[in-house]
Amino acid sequence: MPLVIHDETVYNEKKKCDEEVRCLSKRMERIYQYIVDLENEFSSVEKVTVTTAEIAEALHIQRSNVSKDLNQLVRDGRLLKLEGRPVGYTLAATIHNVQGKYVPSYKETKQPREKRKPQRVTQLLSARDIFSRIIGMNGSMKNAGEQAKAAILYPPRGLNCLITGPTGSGKIFFAHAMFQFAKTNQVIAQEKEMIVFNCADYANNPELLMSHLFGYAKGAFTGADTEKLGVIDQADGSMLFLDEIHRLPPEGQEMIFYFMDHGSYSRLGETGKNHFADVRIVGATTEDPNSALLDTFVRRIPINIQMPSFEKRPANEKLDLVKVMVSHEASRIQRTISLTEDVVKALIGSVSFGNIGQLKSNVQLVCARGFLNHMHQSQIDISLDDVPEGIRSGLIMLANKREILMELSHSLEPKIVIQPNEDILNIQSDSYELPYNLYDIIGDKAALLKADGVDQEAINHFISTDINVHLKSFYKDHGFSFHADNKLSEFVDQKIIELTNRIYTMVRNRLNYDFQQNFVYAMSLHISSFLKKIQLGETRHTNDNIREMVADYPEEFKVAQEIRQFIGESFHVAIPESEEYYLAVLLVSLICCAVPSPEAQIAKIPRGKCG
Repeated sequence: MPLVIHDETVYNEKKKCDEEVRCLSKRMERIYQYIVDLENEFSSVEKVTVTTAEIAEALHIQRSNVSKDLNQLVRDGRLLKLEGRPVGYTLAATIHNVQGKYVPSYKETKQPREKRKPQRVTQLLSARDIFSRIIGMNGSMKNAGEQAKAAILYPPRGLNCLITGPTGSGKIFFAHAMFQFAKTNQVIAQEKEMIVFNCADYANNPELLMSHLFGYAKGAFTGADTEKLGVIDQADGSMLFLDEIHRLPPEGQEMIFYFMDHGSYSRLGETGKNHFADVRIVGATTEDPNSALLDTFVRRIPINIQMPSFEKRPANEKLDLVKVMVSHEASRIQRTISLTEDVVKALIGSVSFGNIGQLKSNVQLVCARGFLNHMHQSQIDISLDDVPEGIRSGLIMLANKREILMELSHSLEPKIVIQPNEDILNIQSDSYELPYNLYDIIGDKAALLKADGVDQEAINHFISTDINVHLKSFYKDHGFSFHADNKLSEFVDQKIIELTNRIYTMVRNRLNYDFQQNFVYAMSLHISSFLKKIQLGETRHTNDNIREMVADYPEEFKVAQEIRQFIGESFHVAIPESEEYYLAVLLVSLICCAVPSPEAQIAKIPRGKCG
């Protein structure tokens, strides 16, 4: 009998507890429904905020209970908590209501409900939906944008996702847009930063990978004198962007998907999973996830966002991309930039394998050349004469694509004029942003050469070569530079490329440097250019100043003399001696981007004056 009484007591206690839970749940739903009703009351084009005091007064619920329920609704992802005094709450944005909403000010929330009027804040709204300002969001990027919003806003903590697409298609840029969208919609706190981690840097060392991702404990290995936090700690409450995620070894993928499942991890040198973090993970890869990643890893990433290649984008989007990129350059130099129709076509046609990243490189190169040629003018008017030969060949490439030409003809004007500081999308710089101001470099070098008495033609040649080498070397580091001769052969004769490869071997042996791949690119273009000038009967002259500049590099000049003779013999053409100085300048520029060969490092050969 006592056992029966005990069972009955437990049953009654459980029944009482369940009833309390139901009451609490019912109270929370009343509060949530009250906010929904207000939203509906003020029509589908307004977004309202409410305060704890307002709800407590309207529903006759104790204020402390209202506050508790509101915070739970925020944790559940159903409401957003807005900063300010008093604290305001609003319905969490969804894919359907994120656009076209208006947020009342906090002063308005204190007014009686019947007197409150919505505050129309168009600028805030464009920030809340940054995707609406990305080119192609109503076209080739529409599906990607919807997927990204769903991944960010999905309650309660969003969804991990993978961004796939070819090199240079804008994966990093898109990840920054996702992060900005999360912050402006109060999903991630304003003070947080997106943490970027390139998996390729540690692809062959799982232990080093783990120490960077999760940190390590004191004494984990020799030299670990203090505890070190990893990028997971840095990304707590924020977003972690894993670039080149396909380079993660299987062990690394297992580490990541365990953390995805449990939110817990251990540092290198620890035994238990005693650390926790709330991290949204966004990966990026150029590979097919199903072949480059473990099946168990892919299954834990529910959203795969596919970025389109530049080739698959419609003509109007390609044109808009050119305008936005030129606008960035106009703002850099605070000058109006104009481009002729042929320049725009050449830029669009010049993109063959690097996608948007390559287009950005080409736009910067064209604008830099235009700046050099029109430096002392208030407006930079760029014509086909200012476009480097390699990019100019884009006109020929585009001529074979009649469908794109027809599309462009509907929206392309004879001249495009871009003003500085136009309203363009402004997201944190992506990895294709130059780490220096190219226009300052051009101006400084031009002034220096002018002071030395160098004529304008020689100045333009020197700086043009330098611009080309700087940009092509920089973009090579981003994976879509000039690795394949077949890309170069689109605008340089194959015989010249073959000759340049032999020159590369000769120069490497003479000067003991391992040049980057851009050596073949820069030297091929240079040779192609001056051979055409010789065919047209044009020659370049040097002066004492140029000779004095080259005099500081006797070894390079000696090799340049050999190159001139080698080219002349190969093509059975007389090359003027003046060309030796230009070849020497090009070699010096290329050496500044090179590293000593293994043989030179062993022999401890100094790098020279390039630094």
